[in-house]
Amino acid sequence: MKRNFLTYIFLCILLLGAASCKDDLLYGGGIIGEGESVISGTVKFKPLTPALNGTTRTPGNAIKSIDSLCVLLYDVEGKLVKKYPLKRASTGTPNEGEYVLSEEDRTEHKTESIGDEDKNLPPAESETPHAEFKLTVPFGYYYVYAVANMDDLSGHEEAIQTKEGLKNISLTWNAGDIAANNQMFGFFSEASTEADAPLLTINKGTTSLHAWIRRAASKITIAYDGSKLEEGIFVYLKSVTIRDIPSVCLLGTENKIERKEDLLGEGEFIDYSEEGVTEYNELWKARITKGRPYYYSGCDAALTEDEYREKGGKKAAHAEDLTSLFFYENMQGKGKDKQQDKEGDGVLDAPGFEGDEKYCLKDGKPYGTYIEVEGYYHSIHPERPGSGKIKYRFMLGKNVTTDYNAERNHHYKLTLVFNRFANDADWHIEYKEEVPSIQAPVPYYISYLYNHSATMPVKVNVREGYRLKSFEAEIDSNAWAPYKPDPGLEYFKQMDPDATPGIPLNQWNGFLSLRKTKATVIKEKDENGKTWTNETYYKEHKRGNRTYYNNGELNKEDNIDSDGTYTMKYDPDKNEYIFNLPIYTRAKQMLPSTGYTGNNPYVAYQRKAVIKFTAVMEKMDDPGTTETVVGRSTVIQVRRVVNPKGVWREHNSTTPFYVVLKRLPKESSNSFETFTSEGAWKAYVVRGPENFVTLNGSSDTIRGNTGSPIDFTIGFQGTIPETESRCAIVRVEYHNYSCVHLIFIRQGKAPMALIEGGRKWHACNMRTITEEGQCPLDEGSMFKFGNWNEPLDAKSNVFKNFQSEKMTDFLIAGSSVTKKWENITSSTYSGNFASTTVNGKQVYVASYKDYEDLWQSGDIEQGYGVLYGNDAKETLSAIDEVYGYRYDNHKSASDTGAGYGMRGTFVYNASEDEYGGRNLFFPIGVTGYGHRKHRDLPGKWQSAVLRYSAGRMEKMDDNEARNRPLLYDLYRRPGAIYWLERKENSTRDGTENIIAWDFNYFTLDFNYMPAANVFKKQEGESDEPGAVTKENHSDACFIRCVEEP
Repeated sequence: MKRNFLTYIFLCILLLGAASCKDDLLYGGGIIGEGESVISGTVKFKPLTPALNGTTRTPGNAIKSIDSLCVLLYDVEGKLVKKYPLKRASTGTPNEGEYVLSEEDRTEHKTESIGDEDKNLPPAESETPHAEFKLTVPFGYYYVYAVANMDDLSGHEEAIQTKEGLKNISLTWNAGDIAANNQMFGFFSEASTEADAPLLTINKGTTSLHAWIRRAASKITIAYDGSKLEEGIFVYLKSVTIRDIPSVCLLGTENKIERKEDLLGEGEFIDYSEEGVTEYNELWKARITKGRPYYYSGCDAALTEDEYREKGGKKAAHAEDLTSLFFYENMQGKGKDKQQDKEGDGVLDAPGFEGDEKYCLKDGKPYGTYIEVEGYYHSIHPERPGSGKIKYRFMLGKNVTTDYNAERNHHYKLTLVFNRFANDADWHIEYKEEVPSIQAPVPYYISYLYNHSATMPVKVNVREGYRLKSFEAEIDSNAWAPYKPDPGLEYFKQMDPDATPGIPLNQWNGFLSLRKTKATVIKEKDENGKTWTNETYYKEHKRGNRTYYNNGELNKEDNIDSDGTYTMKYDPDKNEYIFNLPIYTRAKQMLPSTGYTGNNPYVAYQRKAVIKFTAVMEKMDDPGTTETVVGRSTVIQVRRVVNPKGVWREHNSTTPFYVVLKRLPKESSNSFETFTSEGAWKAYVVRGPENFVTLNGSSDTIRGNTGSPIDFTIGFQGTIPETESRCAIVRVEYHNYSCVHLIFIRQGKAPMALIEGGRKWHACNMRTITEEGQCPLDEGSMFKFGNWNEPLDAKSNVFKNFQSEKMTDFLIAGSSVTKKWENITSSTYSGNFASTTVNGKQVYVASYKDYEDLWQSGDIEQGYGVLYGNDAKETLSAIDEVYGYRYDNHKSASDTGAGYGMRGTFVYNASEDEYGGRNLFFPIGVTGYGHRKHRDLPGKWQSAVLRYSAGRMEKMDDNEARNRPLLYDLYRRPGAIYWLERKENSTRDGTENIIAWDFNYFTLDFNYMPAANVFKKQEGESDEPGAVTKENHSDACFIRCVEEP
């Protein structure tokens, strides 16, 4: 690791000059007569200049001010003639023995170049104190000294009797008040480079004097640069401390510490942690990654390259007003080369820890001052997985090689540049993994999507003289529930082991599998007639355990494509085994009646599983002697990303769309937030025709760094006829490529079939009997069954907290007529929706077969999230906008709601054939509740309740919820119901009277719905099942139509 230095030797100076006289000083010569000289002078500082090219308790200007000033005259023998304590003047003009202060602008001053000074950098201090004074002294030959910030030196009367005594006054470091360590010393001379005070001749009535005064202390600022890191490497900065600083310092003589007793083991420190943030994750502000590589005092968080440059780069990182670490001078001279690999052969010259054979404590400078950075290192890189505490140490000096002089009056600018894996450094590093041990990443992220995989790197460190005998994994815990939810979140905590300790873990209900999963739906009864529970399926298919290494070699019997293959790499020099192990999310529906899902249903919360790894090691010369080591990895299923999930454009539109992946921080949040990738990310077009979609103007894969936001622009190449549609899918892999998000693209709304032989699906919901919604985002109208003529307009769909709307006047779409619920008619369940005509084409309400063919097809999958329409140009954040599309606030591209989005279900073809990438969007409505209930009875009759749930109007009772906890509060979850053309019996399992199709946006159900769910009795009727045979008993649902090929 390299340090970037700017070596400006800074001499902080008091400049005493004549106010009105131009006489020159006489140095060491001239005739002395009788009389006195009136000295009118000016006191100035030259600014600090860097000597080495985070928040400390002390600001960078803490030792800058002049609080007192004393001038001392010594005769030719070095004995004190007189001291002149100057007083602060009460007016703007100093009288005898007084001085006045002001500030002098130093921004245009430059200093002498010494070493590697960067001429483009400004001086370290833009303003310095400026004092004017007057005093009268007798003619004579004098050594003249100036001391600042030590009052009148009355506490050192004996010492100041000689000039050597003055220079050797011992100062004591004040750790409780850093600003009190601002003592300064200098002498009157012709040039700042003089080593000691020359003998001056004062023999004129008025004299001007010049003195340069230096502080006894110096300061250091520390910045961090991770631009050379590998992807998947994280360095969490905890603190930086200056150690072994002198507790004493000589006022005017070089200060060299030669006793341990004169050192303070711990000087000032910077604490980078933040109150309330206790985990090493993306909330840690001082986290260095490839995508956010820069950090220094004063930053709210690590900076991207663009942010760093905009803030001023190196100039800002070591600005004069940044808080700093202060210390007294400690001159330790030259020594061994500090570089840890000075030959550049890739081998550290003094590796290890204190006590190791080649270790060199403090580079052989036991009394030197050094900087120590403490942090936490985490790598998910497949070549070097590992994590643990890490320390970086650097011996302070004026270069990076052999100088160990921490000289006074310098501003040391130190930048720690992390290279590759953050542990290849010229700094001394303390990072040690236990041996034997299992190094598994904590945490490791996996996709929110069902049936997706990630490859986890796991390292096994084996003791010298041993070899690995076996290595296996078992899922320790596996959650269905949210991880660390907001305390106010309503869910069935009684079945969440994290919320209710002591209950069974029931790993079979969780999202994670150690083996490849393929089924979208795990059925209660399979094709062979076998009945499953989640537990029996999980155990029989060995979803929760796997043996990777057995009898000293890879377990070939288990390393098969059907379960997902793994690899192992052995390093004999380190005796370490690095495994790359596949892990998987499970089916979208794990027995539909239970509601359990491998897809994270939570938009605002993660889910957690824990994998326990067990390694058995045997002694090579005694195989009977074994050692067992256990390690664990926390697997986090990321929040469900829904914003954005799709982009639609008119057939003649090529307006680009700026994608920024955003997530909801809490269920109660009213705004989405941009998040960063925990590892490298990439995006590419995975389905669709050539020359259709570009990303950032290119057809190639685009990539982003660890710690960077996931953002890019989708471009559309060319237009198509109105009679056509074309589709594409963009695949985003983030969090070190372990998580996947799909974005569905469509241009045009011409009808298209999703599968071979299927009817053509229309892109928009129905608004009236002959009119569709204006675009795929438009929820259209709700219809009672069989009644084309009285559609409930979308403007009537305003959420009223599940209250009865029996007396509401509903607007009938396509008219100005309003009607109450009971005056809108419906057919019995034996009725149907007649075919109709849209844009001159005969269309049909989609039938059971149309939906069931999609459900049965192995090529059809579903995605859930937000679609943005033709006039949307970027990903939005406010909930009301992200979910808020409605036709009446989007009459033109300039309307307020033109760029709003809509939640819904994407049904798409995942194959690679000609249908691959085709997609349909089914909106669930602006409220998220695409369904109105006919009747409920929660103690009193309710009608026309806007609510997705067809049956549930309150929480499940505990006994039922224990088997279906995700359905516990189904009544308040989002979703929609779409009518079928007519009732039919299931060809799948014989279920009768299927009349609607269910789109559950929470548990991701895409399935049929029997008539009994959407036909309900009325007040005074006792026969609930008989409701289906009566008119005017139906709910209101959406409609989507199809046409013949």
